[in-house]
Amino acid sequence: MDRRALECFNTVARLGSVSAAATAMSLTQPAVSKQISRLEAELAVRLFHRTPAGMMTTAAGQVLLELGEDVLSRFERAEGIIRSRFRGKPSFRVACPHSTADILASFIAETDAPIVDLEILPASEVDGVLDREVDMAMSSLTPPSHRSQLAVATVPVLVQGRPRPDTPFATATQVDLETLKDEWVIVARSGVQIAVTEAMIRFDSPLMIREASTGTVAQALAANQHGYALVTEPARFGLHSVPAYAEDRPLEIVLHTSWDASHYATDQLRRLARDLRQWMRDDWEWRQRTPD
Repeated sequence: MDRRALECFNTVARLGSVSAAATAMSLTQPAVSKQISRLEAELAVRLFHRTPAGMMTTAAGQVLLELGEDVLSRFERAEGIIRSRFRGKPSFRVACPHSTADILASFIAETDAPIVDLEILPASEVDGVLDREVDMAMSSLTPPSHRSQLAVATVPVLVQGRPRPDTPFATATQVDLETLKDEWVIVARSGVQIAVTEAMIRFDSPLMIREASTGTVAQALAANQHGYALVTEPARFGLHSVPAYAEDRPLEIVLHTSWDASHYATDQLRRLARDLRQWMRDDWEWRQRTPD
């Protein structure tokens, strides 16, 4: 079983057709079909049910799909190790939630950081992939104590919305969350949600909260006046943005980076985390306070 055949199988299984897989891999359809047929012959099992609706994995195919993803990720990890140790060109994969992906993409563009890709996951799942296909995690959730870690920035939570003359938000330089108790607030499922939930414990009455998958979705809903968005992202869609406060204190979240303490490139990952911390300190766009 060679790597190319496994990549073809994985892509066909994921996309459901040979033609889609060929397009995605920049190959011809006969080339992809040949790899699949060769793999089935080598394993002496059928990997797909070929139906009018597309290619559906058999029971054997489903097992190979689960195992094959791990094998392919190990291939990529092995390549990264060789490049890092013997060619002096580390290349890391970072897991992060959608809310921090924009930050990391800007960091890569401006600094040529040794990051080859981002794995976008919910904040609660980023730590789980550190033991498999990624090298570093970044999120607003505190990493487990057994991880090597570095806090890279303290980011303000922002209230964003379209100002209306009949609300304090129209002219305010900051907004205490309790003043929004009669308004819908839209919160992404991230560290922002945790910070808001903890703040509400001390409120006389809870906020009316709508959940959104990402900060960008929360902003889009706020842009259509479905409520006020509580996010960390810079304002977009014509929204007005001011810092969120709770009991006269700014509402903030801390962004953490973390990695496996036994990682082969732990020194390079710590250097990468420090570079990110310095970049966020210097980049005015995010207006954050960076931990010492």
